[in-house]
Amino acid sequence: MHMDTGELKSHKNDPISLLEIVSMEGRYYMARFYLNGQGYVLTDAYDKPVMFSGACAVREYFHDYQVEHTEVIPPTGTDEMIGMPESGSETMRVPL
Repeated sequence: MHMDTGELKSHKNDPISLLEIVSMEGRYYMARFYLNGQGYVLTDAYDKPVMFSGACAVREYFHDYQVEHTEVIPPTGTDEMIGMPESGSETMRVPL
């Protein structure tokens, strides 16, 4: 599911149980967050994911919200290799 920036503002007082800062090719970062057990990707008014220039930019955007836990999810080198079999390994998560 997704939630746009305007709708997120209406949840200013609701706790975000987890904010995941997802690295997209190591250049941009996307915000995935969980409200009331439901996961959302932060989108703009045109339903496009909001891309941030760095993990710090995501944290700054969510500064005024009650975020209980934050994790950065970096890319793995084999994710982008064509023809590589799925490793089935767990995604690395770095708590902040």
